[in-house]
Amino acid sequence: MQEPVVLFQRTNARLFTLGAITLVAFVAYAWGLSGGLSVFTPLLFYFPIILAAYWFPRQGVIFAVITGILEVFLVYLFSYPDLTEITFAVTTASFYVLVAVAVVISSLSGEMRDREARYRGIFNSSEAGIFVVRNGARELIIEEANPRGSVILMEHPRDLRGKKFTEFWKDESARKYFLGVLENDGTAPQYETSIARADGTTVPVLISGARLPGHMMVLMVIDISARIAQEREIQTKKDQLELINRVTADASSASDIGWLMHSVLGHTRKFSGCDLCGAYVFHEGQPPLLFVDGDSELLKLVESSDSEISLAWRDATTKGLPLRWNGDRKVPAGLPLAGMVTPLASGEEIVGVLFFLSMKNVGAFPDQLAKSVAGEIATAITRIHLMERLAEANRQANLYLDILMHDINNANLASLWYGDLLLEMLSGEPRIVAGKLIDGIKKSREIIRNVETIRKLHGMQTELKPVDLEAAIKKEMHLYPDISLEYNGFPVRVWADELLGEVFSNLIGNSIKFGGPNVKITIALERTETGKIRVIVSDTGPGIPDDLKRVIFGRFARFEPGEHSKGLGLYIVKALISRYGGDIEVSDRIAGDHAKGASFRMTLREVTGR
Repeated sequence: MQEPVVLFQRTNARLFTLGAITLVAFVAYAWGLSGGLSVFTPLLFYFPIILAAYWFPRQGVIFAVITGILEVFLVYLFSYPDLTEITFAVTTASFYVLVAVAVVISSLSGEMRDREARYRGIFNSSEAGIFVVRNGARELIIEEANPRGSVILMEHPRDLRGKKFTEFWKDESARKYFLGVLENDGTAPQYETSIARADGTTVPVLISGARLPGHMMVLMVIDISARIAQEREIQTKKDQLELINRVTADASSASDIGWLMHSVLGHTRKFSGCDLCGAYVFHEGQPPLLFVDGDSELLKLVESSDSEISLAWRDATTKGLPLRWNGDRKVPAGLPLAGMVTPLASGEEIVGVLFFLSMKNVGAFPDQLAKSVAGEIATAITRIHLMERLAEANRQANLYLDILMHDINNANLASLWYGDLLLEMLSGEPRIVAGKLIDGIKKSREIIRNVETIRKLHGMQTELKPVDLEAAIKKEMHLYPDISLEYNGFPVRVWADELLGEVFSNLIGNSIKFGGPNVKITIALERTETGKIRVIVSDTGPGIPDDLKRVIFGRFARFEPGEHSKGLGLYIVKALISRYGGDIEVSDRIAGDHAKGASFRMTLREVTGR
């Protein structure tokens, strides 16, 4: 804001000075006329005229004309009818105008030289190539080019004069569009295209332009090859990161080597641009597994050749050694010009090799990227192999367990049959001993049943379905016709599975085991305020001490003889209820007196609607 104020103050000062000098000149001129000195006094007017022309070039000539007219008017007043004096005054006034014109021209010329020097400095030092061209029949004849323009086109500025810019700008469709915009709007914004240099190379550029008088125009050309190179580098890094992310995602989720290699090799070949991407996966005691994506004939060519590169290839793929060539080795005709082998290393173990083959020279696949991809693949292969071994071990363990359980159950059934016969044949103390033998066999059957339930519990998927709760309870109650069992419930369906009956089988069995044949068991149902079904299983047995209530649901919980051990049964009950989305707790049947029996309270989710 200060610069306009200073300029205004300077202008006012000049006007005041000019006015004062002009007034003095007129006073002196009038005095000279009256004193007969009219020959010398006109010289006084040159001072204000020169100052006016210098300070105010646009108004200097007008000031000189007005000054001359005033001088002639004064001469007329003092000298009429002396024509000699008047003629001399008119001649002097004409000289005033000529002097003013000369000063104005000199001032403007100096200003123009200053501006030209500034513009020439900008023209020569600009980072953009500037071309002044003549639009002769749209051939764009180059009139002048700055140093940067000559660098872009790789020719000296003087050699460019007279040449057609169209010789370098060969993209005719882009050129027509650009010139159309320039003709319609007078200016054309930056337009991305390419320029052919004198040495035959092509450089990407941004071209903008503006029309000048006389069928002339100025074109500004900016070399953007460095920017495009940076963009390509950034895109390459982005593509590499995307490849690593895809391979990592596939490797972490893969459960099958075939699926893993199909997905990973597809991503990798697309990124590398090779004709073939493949892998050999080693497996102990078995031939290597081959996976390929692309032209598999290239692999046959390399494997069947006896050339030096083929021998090196076979050695690398067999032993898991690194190998790379990309036009830097002598390759017989018909074999791939580029190839690479990268070991699939998982720790110290080589589980295979990753390889590329191409009939053309391709961009180098970065070593670090190849190692990263190979590392992810190797880790996934190792994990899948371990999973397969674990699954096989589980299958064998289950097979052995099935055989054992089947044979033990058959032996138990035979033992129970013979035990019943033995009871009928014995009496007294031998009969009591035989009864204990039969109880031991029944406990063995109970253990086998619990083990089978746990296997099903851990092996089944969590797929719940509507189950008739009342029917499941009554089915288990019918297995104990000699026990006092009371049911107080109502028809209802809950979310469970076929193992729901094991909950009540274990609870009823434990109550009988520790309460004796005279125990009374009650099973009741009720709806909670949260919309769930609460199942209460109570008995009149010896109950559970308070210090044991919080541990009886533990796996393989065992207690001292004389205490009330629940074995695996309650662990199974707890696991099933949790699986169904409920919870279970134990309390005294009569509050405050644990010796009057136990009460198990569990919740299940009711199936609502149809």
